[in-house]
Amino acid sequence: MDEDVYRTPKSELTSHQKPRGSAVRAVLIATVVDITATVFIGIAISIVYGMILASNGDSLEVITTKLSNIELTSMVSLVAIVSGCIITTYAGYLCAKLVNHSEYRVVAVLAIIVIFFGFVMGQSYYSMSENLVLGLLSLCCVYLGAWLYVSGKNRSQACEND
Repeated sequence: MDEDVYRTPKSELTSHQKPRGSAVRAVLIATVVDITATVFIGIAISIVYGMILASNGDSLEVITTKLSNIELTSMVSLVAIVSGCIITTYAGYLCAKLVNHSEYRVVAVLAIIVIFFGFVMGQSYYSMSENLVLGLLSLCCVYLGAWLYVSGKNRSQACEND
C-alpha cells in the first residue's frame, strides 16, 4: 500500500473484451469442427450399433442391410440426431465466439454450409421432407449456439458495467 494518501488511486483501465475475429476463419473452423465431429459420431454410432447386431447373432449381410435402412424415428437414429444437434450447437457457439462481432450474420453463413452439407449427405438416405426437417433442426441448433454465446457475452458486459 502506498503511504502517500494524497495521490489518486490507480485503476485498471484495460478492457477485458476480446478482439474482433475474422469471419472467414470463424466459419471455416466451425464448419470443419461440425462436419468432422458429425462424421466421427456417425461412424462411432454405426460401429456400436453393428456390434450390438453382431452380438445378437445377425449375419454381416443383415447388419449391412439394417445399417443402410435405419428409420428416422428409430432409437439409433434419434441418438444420432441428438448427438448431431449438440455438435451443431457447439459449432454455432464456436463460430460466434471466434468472430466476436456480427455473430448472427456470420453464423448464417455457417448455417447455410451445414444445411447444404447435410442435404447432400442425407439425399440418398432421407426423403425431401425429412431432409427439410433435419435442415430446419440444424438451423435452429446453429442459431441456438450463437445465441448462447451472445447472451453470455451480453451478461458479462452488463456485469462489467455495473
